[in-house]
Amino acid sequence: MTAYIQTVVTAPFAGREDEFNRWYDEIHLPEVLAVPGFVAGQRFALTGLRAVDRPRYLSVYEIETDDLTATLNALGAAAQTMTRSDAMDQQATIVDIYQVQAERRTAGRGAGHAGGPGL
Repeated sequence: MTAYIQTVVTAPFAGREDEFNRWYDEIHLPEVLAVPGFVAGQRFALTGLRAVDRPRYLSVYEIETDDLTATLNALGAAAQTMTRSDAMDQQATIVDIYQVQAERRTAGRGAGHAGGPGL
């Protein structure tokens, strides 16, 4: 099985942040994780000083599959029936996929310590 991560940078429309976050956490994330091959997901919010025109939210999905094209096609098919939110600024969304190149490492556990599968 090959491991990948999909990063999704998103932003809500002004004044709709709470609605956007509720939809993403309670509806969208579980819908994506129901797609075969998507094994985990986690969201982040940009903190500190940031440019006004920069999307604030990042989602990182872990994917494990022998056929990335088939997995992404399954996501595309599932997206047709997923619940959408008009609080999300679709034009601000940036999606990228990366193939995992090395095991995840952690500090303080000796040189070269692998911190777990996939990432």
